[in-house]
Formats: sequence, C-alpha cells, structure tokens
Amino acid sequence: MEIDLFSTFHSEAEKKGVMFYYSGAFSQSVITTISDILKNRFDGHDFQSFNSRKVFSSFIEMVQNAMHYSPEAPEAGGEKIGAIAVGKSESGAFLLCANLIDKNYVERISKKLEAVNNMTIEEVKAAYKIQLRNENHHEEDDISKGAGLGLLTMARDSKSKIEYRFENVVGYEDRYAEIHLKTQF
Repeated sequence: MEIDLFSTFHSEAEKKGVMFYYSGAFSQSVITTISDILKNRFDGHDFQSFNSRKVFSSFIEMVQNAMHYSPEAPEAGGEKIGAIAVGKSESGAFLLCANLIDKNYVERISKKLEAVNNMTIEEVKAAYKIQLRNENHHEEDDISKGAGLGLLTMARDSKSKIEYRFENVVGYEDRYAEIHLKTQF
C-alpha cells in the first residue's frame, strides 16, 4: 500500500468516526484479541455516551456469525475472512461487519433479516426468549446453530433496523456473496 493511500484511508476513517477496524481471518484467538481491545476502549472515555454492553454483545454476534457460517475463503488458505468496524457518530455508536456467505443462502438470510426488521422491540424480545428456550430448533433449522439468536440480539440492542447489503465476490459470482451488516446504538 502506498503511503498516500494509507493516509487517505486513515483520514477518511477518522472523518467517518471509525475508532477500530479489522480485516482478515476470523478465528477464536482473533475474536478474543479484538474483544480485549474493545473492552479497553469501552472502559476508557471513547464509549461512555452509550451502553457499551449492547455494542459488545452485537459485536460478538457479528464476528461469531462470520466465524461459524462463512465458507473458507477461496484464496485465503482455507481461512474464514471478514471485516469489522466500530465507530462513533453524533447519534451514538455503530458496528459494521462484512463476511463471505454461500450464494445459496442470500435469499434465506434476507428473509430472516426482513422478518427481524419488521418486528417491534417487544416482538424481538419475546422471540429471543422463545428461541433461547427452544431446545428443538435444530429440527426446524439444520443450518443455524443458534436459531437466529444472533440476529435477534442485534435487533434487540440496536436503536434502528439492521441495515444489510449483499455484494458479488469478483471471480466467484456464481458461488459466493459478501454480506454487509450495520447496527447503530
């Protein structure tokens, strides 16, 4: 990377309120390290204006979804890759996450996100409690390990709807897509 490009990247990230950014492999050790960094930031002065517990729980859900459900990246030595950004804006904090998904799951994930986004906060909380106690969710959904608890957690903690977008992966358009998620606090 050219120094000019890095300077532009750094300057734009600061202007947009990005306080932490990571792009690369998601593994349990990477998630633990990022978690420690964020906890230190939350304990400081950067994130005192909102509930850092909500940001942190949604962060965990986003990166665990990326780690558990992403296919191994075709050109990354079998690793599960993605990106995460945490930042502040005038209205609070935000999280952004991107990771690979199997293209066959785009419609399925879209339907789940739309269903969650169409719920009231009371409905989200009730659905969360029901799914938390649902020991048979694997019979209803053999793909999802948590029966949608991650999306419900993000919806419960966010002060707005979960924003999302799917993008084609150049060279793998027929096989993979990249999902981008955003929550605000």
